[in-house]
Amino acid sequence: MKYSFSDIFVYAPFAVFALAALTFVFRCRFRPTAKVLWLSWLLFAFSKFFCFRHLGGNAFYPEFPALLIYFWDVAYSGAVVLFLLSLVFLPRFRGKGWILPLAAWTVAATGVWNGVKLPEVNEYELEVRDLPDPLSGYRIAHVSDLHCSSAARKWRTEAVVEKVNSTGADIICLTGDYVDGHVADRGEDMMPLKDLRARDGVYYVTGNHEYYRDGKKWESWYRGNGMRFLENECVFPRPGLAVGGVGDFSAAGRGGKVPDVRQAFAAATNGEFRILLQHQPKEATANIKEVGVDLQLSGHTHGGVAPIIRQLVSKHNSGYSRGIYRYGDSVLYVSPGVGQWAGFPIRFFNPSEIAVFRLVKHREGSRGNGR
Repeated sequence: MKYSFSDIFVYAPFAVFALAALTFVFRCRFRPTAKVLWLSWLLFAFSKFFCFRHLGGNAFYPEFPALLIYFWDVAYSGAVVLFLLSLVFLPRFRGKGWILPLAAWTVAATGVWNGVKLPEVNEYELEVRDLPDPLSGYRIAHVSDLHCSSAARKWRTEAVVEKVNSTGADIICLTGDYVDGHVADRGEDMMPLKDLRARDGVYYVTGNHEYYRDGKKWESWYRGNGMRFLENECVFPRPGLAVGGVGDFSAAGRGGKVPDVRQAFAAATNGEFRILLQHQPKEATANIKEVGVDLQLSGHTHGGVAPIIRQLVSKHNSGYSRGIYRYGDSVLYVSPGVGQWAGFPIRFFNPSEIAVFRLVKHREGSRGNGR
């Protein structure tokens, strides 16, 4: 039998359910009826990914009503937090079995709300040594990981687009993972992306999620709706600026091109300021040192989701999780994304974000980023 990565999420929670029953339900001073109710509730909570896969079609982005997905996410997250709290604190609260559940599901509801609410718009100033005059004050909006799904429908896409357009950026760059689902189910929910507007254009690259459902059909849908994807190529929106893009590593073997940053900037031969769009950040150091990328915009990590998890995410992404990383005169920015998976819409101490970068000439004596 062949196993997949998602099997861990589908079946491992049942083991956690058994441990939660032992560490909380059977250790608290509950009456038999209360124990049965608690066991039933925890079994429902921990069966989330199993039911998402077998009843909703996919463990991470099921075709369920949004409210049911959010409810199940809160139930599951609270059950996990309750289990962890019980391991540490239950002996102190054994006679007050309501305290730990109240704390657990308060934390869970907060985490899900953080994952669902609309992203913040944050502006950053990047100082660039010898910045070409046409780029002085140039503003770049960066959007990543929208994850449009049955839990994040058209209304949310519209709201994100409205926020991005309100920045008045000169150019808009999107770095992958826009949708989870089939074209027939999510096409209408994605339509608002057509309304993104910027003076120098709107440019896209693919992420890994582009290839999970209807990869080829989504490619045709994007092209048919006028979305400009960069795949091992660059454009020159104005003098002194080259914006290059590569597809995700997942593209190889699925009909797409193997990402090649050198090829992407092959036409940039006049010392242009180079902006690279690449979904995953793991090759940023090589891109900066070997290809001369000045600013790389990436996503993929969701900012690490939460403390502790962030350390694992960072480890598997060459040390990157979210924010600005400076390498001499060059910069990598890893977006925490503007959305979350339908099956895991949780964030702690890690708000979603639309980033806007303003390029300015390097000021002598300044300790800011230079070029």
